[in-house]
Amino acid sequence: MPKLTKHVFIEKTEDGHKQQFESDIYASTDGEFSCTVPDYLVPALVAVGKRHKNPGQSRCTNKLKVNHRAYAASKADLISYVNEAHKDFYKAEVITDILICYDWFADVNYFVRPDGTICENGNAPGAGHGSGGGWAESKKRNASYMEHGQVNHFSVGVFAAVYKRKCFRRPSGETIKFERVFSESDIAPEMEWSRRLVGFCGLSQPRDPMNMASLPLNEGAARFFFDSMLAMCEIGRRFQYFFSNKERVEAAMNGNGISLLDKPIVA
Repeated sequence: MPKLTKHVFIEKTEDGHKQQFESDIYASTDGEFSCTVPDYLVPALVAVGKRHKNPGQSRCTNKLKVNHRAYAASKADLISYVNEAHKDFYKAEVITDILICYDWFADVNYFVRPDGTICENGNAPGAGHGSGGGWAESKKRNASYMEHGQVNHFSVGVFAAVYKRKCFRRPSGETIKFERVFSESDIAPEMEWSRRLVGFCGLSQPRDPMNMASLPLNEGAARFFFDSMLAMCEIGRRFQYFFSNKERVEAAMNGNGISLLDKPIVA
């Protein structure tokens, strides 16, 4: 049976994966075309073959000594046959949930006194180093990291955003893909707080949503995280307003100006 060519069968799935295999295409003296196919594809090929039981469109599989082969009346029919089965095999049932994914960070370093109050380090007054006091847990700000300049300034924040979690279920297994919702039009009109939470701009996710905490999207949760995010914006505004003016800082030092954490600023 002469070999005609080599063909790569490729299927790109909805969840962004590319599945492929390579096979040689042969033509028999009777004008029948065939190629070797993976064992896992045989049930899908059988199902497709049953859908095409028309005259001149004979499509089937057969196991030779070791491998299975797919057969069709022409090269084009053979490629179409295997492609259809390949697509069917990776076709998935898609289940979509809408979630709030959230994360927080408190990248700071401090010493905790025995009474629970905090101070800058173990040499501070009343620190109780060696007698009940100790460093707060910090995996990023140990002495080695600080010595080699591997940490930045202190930072505290919260992140929350709306995501679609899509679960792709198929006989070969399941995969999960997260898609962030950026447009209010993807949220029901009556879900005001959910739409407002989506409205925050310039906010990049700190890590893969698969590794964040999550909960189902609802108005109570959306309002809580919206308020939390807006509170962070207000804190940022106070920092900008307070520290951007040297005279304002000096006035506060002398007890003659506003304090950093005073009532909300109205610019």
